[in-house]
Amino acid sequence: YRYSTDRQWLVPHFEKMLYDNAMLLSLLTGVWQGTEDAQRRALYRQRIEESIGWMLREMRLPAGVGPCSRPGPEARSGAFAASLDADSPGGEGCFYVWREAEIDEILGADSAAFKTAYDVSPEGNWEGACILNRRLPKMRQGGKETPDEAKLAASRGRLLAQREKRPRPGLDDKILADWNGLAIAALVRAGAALQRPDWIRAALAAFAFISDAMGDGDRLFHIHRGRRGNESFSSDYANMIHAALILHRLHGGQAFLERALGWIATLDREYADSAEWYFDTARADGEEALILRLRSSEDGAQPCANFVMAEVFATLFHLTGEPEWRQRCENLLAAEAGGFDNRLFSLAGLLNAADHLHNKTLP
Repeated sequence: YRYSTDRQWLVPHFEKMLYDNAMLLSLLTGVWQGTEDAQRRALYRQRIEESIGWMLREMRLPAGVGPCSRPGPEARSGAFAASLDADSPGGEGCFYVWREAEIDEILGADSAAFKTAYDVSPEGNWEGACILNRRLPKMRQGGKETPDEAKLAASRGRLLAQREKRPRPGLDDKILADWNGLAIAALVRAGAALQRPDWIRAALAAFAFISDAMGDGDRLFHIHRGRRGNESFSSDYANMIHAALILHRLHGGQAFLERALGWIATLDREYADSAEWYFDTARADGEEALILRLRSSEDGAQPCANFVMAEVFATLFHLTGEPEWRQRCENLLAAEAGGFDNRLFSLAGLLNAADHLHNKTLP
């Protein structure tokens, strides 16, 4: 979900965003790769698999098809939708919460163990209903018996099948190039790390859709919903270039590198200023010219395009050995070096790029 609304992290805002889940997947994969503890690795792997399962099941749209409320499994072979609404018929979150009586009816003899594990009670834990969760203090401290995870997973599957019969939240089925770039990179990285070629195939299909249906030569468009529209932002190019390089490194194929270099040429020609930083929008003349062209210089809810490009240049230096790419990365790093003392958290992407340039930290 998008964010929590309470101190205990129990009640979410029930909207689900593609970019949030994509970035979490990349992070989870890195943590899984860097963790030695077997129990934790198993947990992280489970969360990766479940999150990607949701993404492929509920967010993937038909390839080459216009607006679609929700495609069948056989049609989900293209790019990813932007978000799932918080609301559905009945109110916010009603698609996701449960009453104890429903769980008793669906799970039968398995109900008691499930209710203990997931904080289900007659009075509920949110507005008379139950948000399923396992993060209460009593669960963290452990109980008398270790829960049977296989049985709990089977019970979740039965509840999911029943939930599919409820009126669904609205699907924001527009396709955004920058958010899909984040999702493609996450799928490829997770697919390579966990040896799941099906995830990489899904990433390849999404990449092909963005490149073909939302591209025109070395140009990109920001949005697609039945047809492409809106000139791109620098974030569209940055995230898709990053995805192309991950595909080149972890999947192979010179075409991905060539595609990345073509998009970089467009960025340099239409978005760059004299200091090699990129504006959010392309150059425009006459009536289309903006009064003010903004330039992002910090991470927000999504990565800053300039910081992503710093990582791209570091990657290209390690791939090719050409000093030009190292210099371009260092130029971006030097431009913001003075900000590390007072706004460190908003420069996290730039620190990652510096780490990658000097220590080759990415896989």
